[in-house]
Amino acid sequence: MLVELVLRWIHILSAIILVGGTFFMRFSLSPTLQAQDEGTRNSLLGLWRPPWARWVMLTSGLLLVSGLVNAVRIIKAYQFPDAPYHALVALKLVLAFVIFWISAVLAGRSATAEKFRTQLTKWLTINVVLATITVLVAGYMKVTPHVPKVEVTATESPETGAN
Repeated sequence: MLVELVLRWIHILSAIILVGGTFFMRFSLSPTLQAQDEGTRNSLLGLWRPPWARWVMLTSGLLLVSGLVNAVRIIKAYQFPDAPYHALVALKLVLAFVIFWISAVLAGRSATAEKFRTQLTKWLTINVVLATITVLVAGYMKVTPHVPKVEVTATESPETGAN
């Protein structure tokens, strides 16, 4: 119980940091940078990038680990007779990897990262849309009808649940 709770907190707090940071950058930082001259913009990006890169790496890793552990735990414990739960897990994982990648590139030091940051608003908008879809999928997964799997004991027949 405690491990599950801690994993859930880690997952939610990491998502808040990564998604909230992306929303902040798209709707606050990016417009502010666009209003600056190129020298000021480059200076601000230089100050912003290193600490944000650390948060991106930390939260992406925590989200990946906690999300996979939570998904495996839920899939092992429940059946989903009327919902494509496994497909939703796969969709959420694919969306998460794209979000992690865009976030990492935008916070990176490479020439590719510099090129991506020339279109910062575009990439932040894409990440905001993907993050929103991911949160909506996660919300749907949380309320998806599910029933506990019944464990079959050694004395029960798997077909009938009895001897």
